[in-house]
Formats: sequence, structure tokens, C-alpha cells
Amino acid sequence: MRRPGEKFIRNLPLQRKLMLIIMSCCTATLFVSSLFYVTREAKVLYRDQQEYLVSLADMIAKNSASALVFNDLKSVQDTIRPLTAKSNILAIYILNQEGRLFARYHAAEAEHAALPLEYLPDWASADDVARAVQQVTGEAYTSSFLSGYATVVQPIRLEREQVGTVVIQANAKGFLHSLRWTILVALGFMAVTFLVFCLFSARLQLMISAPLLGLLAAMKEISAGKNFALRVAKPCDDEIGMLYDGFNDMLHEIEERDQILRQRQAHLQQLAHYDPLTRLPNRTLFYDRLGQALFHAERSHEAVAVIFIDLDHFKDINDTLGHRTGDLLLIEVAGRLGTVVRSCDTVARLGGDEFTIFCQNVATPENAALVAQKLVTLFATPFRLGASEIRVTASVGVTLYPHDGKSVDELLMNADIAMYHAKGCGKNVYSLFDKKMNEHASERVTLLADLRQAIEHGEFVLHYQPKVDLLTGKVTSVEALVRWMHPRLGMLAPDKFIRLAEEGGMIAELTEWVMRTACLQARAWQEANLAPVRVAVNLSPFHFQRQDVKQSVCAVLGATGLDPTLLEIEITESALMQNDEYTCRVLSELRDMGIIISVDDFGTGYSSLSYLHRFPINTLKIDRTFILNMMKSSEDQAIVTAIIAMAKSLKMQIVAEGVESVDQLETLKDQGCHEIQGFLVSRPVNAERVARFFTDEDHLQLHTAAAETLEGGVARQLVRGAE
Repeated sequence: MRRPGEKFIRNLPLQRKLMLIIMSCCTATLFVSSLFYVTREAKVLYRDQQEYLVSLADMIAKNSASALVFNDLKSVQDTIRPLTAKSNILAIYILNQEGRLFARYHAAEAEHAALPLEYLPDWASADDVARAVQQVTGEAYTSSFLSGYATVVQPIRLEREQVGTVVIQANAKGFLHSLRWTILVALGFMAVTFLVFCLFSARLQLMISAPLLGLLAAMKEISAGKNFALRVAKPCDDEIGMLYDGFNDMLHEIEERDQILRQRQAHLQQLAHYDPLTRLPNRTLFYDRLGQALFHAERSHEAVAVIFIDLDHFKDINDTLGHRTGDLLLIEVAGRLGTVVRSCDTVARLGGDEFTIFCQNVATPENAALVAQKLVTLFATPFRLGASEIRVTASVGVTLYPHDGKSVDELLMNADIAMYHAKGCGKNVYSLFDKKMNEHASERVTLLADLRQAIEHGEFVLHYQPKVDLLTGKVTSVEALVRWMHPRLGMLAPDKFIRLAEEGGMIAELTEWVMRTACLQARAWQEANLAPVRVAVNLSPFHFQRQDVKQSVCAVLGATGLDPTLLEIEITESALMQNDEYTCRVLSELRDMGIIISVDDFGTGYSSLSYLHRFPINTLKIDRTFILNMMKSSEDQAIVTAIIAMAKSLKMQIVAEGVESVDQLETLKDQGCHEIQGFLVSRPVNAERVARFFTDEDHLQLHTAAAETLEGGVARQLVRGAE
């Protein structure tokens, strides 16, 4: 039920409603503006008064510092005396370094100010003064002008050492007088402006209401000509009611246009079934088309191949080259995929870097494999994006209807399983679905569940692989490599569970365990009177997404007591480029602590080499793939040479990973590589065995034995360097 006042306002003429609205807005604006003006002026007056008192306190502090040190009461009184002529100063207190009252001044009117400072004994401390000030002002070391006075507490310093405290109390009559005048001026301005607004509002409402009344007349004329019927009841009898009449008269015309709107909605619905980036069918349309294709294949007894395509290392492209480049690459990939399939087949983008294809009327699995091989070969040619070329590969999974499944979801799941199997086989290949893959997927789920309890049950162990200086033959550091002693499957290498740990969100916990265990082992070697040896720990890119890398590293160092200079952190290029500002700041802080920062698998990422001078990097570790092929491929050898030369120019240490032959060692030494790591020196071994490499009694023996099994003089030079 409407209230009487509301009904009265609704039935007011349009002109008066407009007048009421305009005057309300103007009045509110005027009030807010005046309030802002008064507040601003009050703040200015407050700041001026406060700055004045602070300047007096600074002057007294500077002139009284020496007198306080030499206990010269007369000089302090001479400093205060000129201020007694100022009518606004109520009291001045000077306290010495011990907080005792040294000198004071009270004006006559201060006797009636009820200030607790006046009644402090001569032995009052600085804390007593502060508490007394707080009783008056309501908060320590602030002013309260509205209560009629202000207080300033300022330390007295001599050569940066506090020798005393000065407290000044003053009245705020001038401030309050100025504030009153400011309020009066604001009220006068409001009154004059309000009158002007009244005259302006009257003119403005006429300007607004006249066109509306003209529009109403036109609407009635049009509706009368077309004989429209009224459909909405009038809410009131004013001009708005007339507008409702005109609106209802136009409803019939709106109905005619509704048909056009429906057609446009159908067009938008069609657009909703296509990926906006690649213009390929999206998941919804692909499901619909595949369902229809399966229905037709069931009736005609035909086979349908469902293909799942996932780009390899696409995340690295987004992280290093940017999402814009990643989008351009997806557009190019979509264009190429369309050249392989027939017009009756469908290529779709499900999301991210995942594409799907279904091919109808596939005669044999060999035909599906042929299509999959064409898709893999399709990525052999680099993608040209502007002036640059990008090489990317794809892993392809293939499943067949009705042999592998009969529903859309089942076929897509099987194709996805086959695609992951292809990735597990090294990527850049295709894989046909096999029912054993389901068992593998189930085993993967079981392994993930076991992984969640592995740390708690102590199933992880660390092996260590030494790094050797090519000039001296001595071990410079060891890399900690985690192994999983699975109770059912035995010892598992990192490639069997690290990716699972990343996908399951457990990589940070596992990394912290590895770091803590490695640091404890390094401390144990030191306590066993062995030479200090640096341990290297790998940090996953996912670890940097937690934004607490430094805190976790510092916590481990604090708990283990290891010297930060004996810890080395290895990160990949992709980890460097994720949130590079945060990563650069954290790595700089870690390096300032003495921790060595190394870039692992250098040369395999998509990042530009320009990032090297921006990040605080100590060491580059050349990826093992270049080392393994350098004796067979001139291109890989040229890359190794370039990396070594570049690192030297940037004054970085160089470590070659995966050194397995004397020829590789000789070539690396000739090119000036600093350190090597690989099976030529030692496989990853437990802590007890790796300790022999840096014990005085066994160091020579182990290297001599290694030299006897190797061909060439470089290994013997390595032994002589160790001797």
C-alpha cells in the first residue's frame, strides 16, 4: 500500500518533479562543496598552527641542547624567556636526558587550563609527561585545537643523541576564531548560491519538460495514425501517465521487430559455438557434431577416428614470449590443421593449446594412424610470426569408434589418454589408444595417491652427483637428486613422479624436503671433518608461484645451520621468465645472502638471451642434449661454443651436463669450460659414496681408477690436477 506522501509526489506535475529533483541535487552539491571548503580551510589552519608550534619546539631544542648537557639552567631560561611574550604560549617544559624536569614556564591563564602537566613534581619522567599530555589531548604527541589548546612534544638532540625533551602547550583561540569566520563565509556563500540555483532550476525544468511534452504529442499522433492499442495501466494522472499511454501504443510495433531480434539472437547463438580466437568450432559444437557423427556411424556401421592434439611446451612460449605471441601461434596452428582433414571432418579447439579432430568413415586403424602422422609432420615446419620463427611440436592421441568406445565422453577420454602416452614417449609423436593405457592411467592415479603419503612415510632418498673442476680435478659441488623408494615399484627416478608432484600441487613440499635434507647432509659432512662442499638443489617453476621462495629457503638454512655460501639453487629458463620482476628480486636477495644461482638446462628455453644480464646469475649449466650430440653435430658444437663464450664475457661459471666420453671432456676443456658433470665422473650415488670424492684419503685413488678406464690424456691431466 502506498503512503500518502508517496502518492502525492507521484501525482505532482512533471515540471514540479523536475524542479524538486534539480533543487535536491543542487542543494546536496552545495552542501558537500561548502563542507569540503570548511574542512579544507580547517586543515590548513590546523597545519599552520601545528607547524608554528613545531618550529618553536625545534628552536628551543636547538638552543637548549648544549645547556642541558652542561646543566646550565640560566641558558635554558634565557632561551625560554623571549617566548613568554607570546600570548598563545601557556606552558613550556624542559626535561633532561634522565626524564627529570629541568626547567618550566607557566603563563597566567595556564593556571585555569586544568593541564595535568602543571602538577607534575620536579622528578617527573618523560613517560609521565607523555601520559599527562595523553590525558589532555586524548592521544600521545598530538594536538587538540578544538578543545582550546594544543600540545607538542619534541626530543632535544645533540649530535644525533637525545639529551632531553621539550613540551610546549599553547591555546588555540586564533585557530577557533579563524574557523568561525570560515564557517560564516561558507554559510553566506550557501545562501547566495541557493537563491541563484532557484532561479536557474526554474528555467532548466522548462527546458526539460517542454521537449518531453512535445514527444508525447508526437507519440499520440503516430499511435492514432496506426491505431495502436493500449496495454499498460497508467500509474498516475500526470505527464508520465501520458508517456505510458504512448509506450503502450508502440508495443505492437515492438512485436513486429521482435522477429528480427530473434533472428539476430540465433546468429549470436551460432557465434557462441565457435572459438573467438581461431574461429574453429568450440567444445559445445564439437560435442554436438561428434554425437551426430556417431549416430550416423552406428546406423551405417562405419568407424570414426577421434584425435586429440596438444602442443608441447606451449606454456613456455606464453611465459617467455608473451600471451599475444601464443595467441598468434594458436591461430597459425588452427590454419594448418584445416589443411589435413577433409570437408566432412571437424577440427575444433577445446581450450588452451588443445585441439580435437574427428574423421568420419575411417576404414582401418592404419588410416587413422596415417592422419595422425600427417598431423605430427605438420609441425616440422617452423611457424613464422612476423619477423621471427617459432618451432613447436605436438603430441597426438588417436582413438576409434566403436572399437575403443561408443560415447563422446569415452572417446575423448581415451584420445586424451593416448595423447598423454605420446607425451610420455618423448613428445612429437602420435599414439593409438590401447586398453592397457587405461591401466596406465589408473596406475598414474594410484601413483599420485601414493605420492601424497611418500614424504610423510619417509620414502624419498637423495643421491648426489659431483661436479668436477676441469683444471684442478677436484669436486666443487654436488647436485642433490631425489629418488623415490616406492614400497611396491622399487626405486623410481624423478621423471616418474616430478611431473605428478607438480600437477598434484606437492612440488613445493617435496622441494623443501630435498633442500632441508641436502643442507643437513652438507652439515653432516662438515661435522665429520670433511672439506666444506656446496650442495645444489633444483627449484621447480611451480615453486615460484607461491611467492614465498626466500622465506622457505631462509627457514631451511636457519633450521639446518648451513652456511648460505654452501647452497646452490638451480632453476630453469622458464622459471626465470615467470613473473620475472618477482623472480629477479628474490634471486637478487638470495644471491646477496651468498647463495649461488645457476640456470639449469640452459639453451632449451624460448627466452631471449637478453635476460642474462638482468638476472643475478652465477652459473650456466649447458643442457645435456647439446653435450651428447656435440661430437656428432656441428650445430650443437657451435651452440656449446657460443654459450661458453657468452658466459665468459658475462663472467659466469660454466658447467657442462651429461659428459660421458673423453672426447667430450677434451673438447670442453679446449673451449674453456670450467666444470663438468656426468657419468664420466660418476653416476648419482648415495651420500656415503659421494663423500669419497672429496675425502683426502680416497680422492686420488678414485680419480686414478677413473683415469685407467678412460682413453686419452685429458683424464690423466684431470688426475694430475687432483694430485
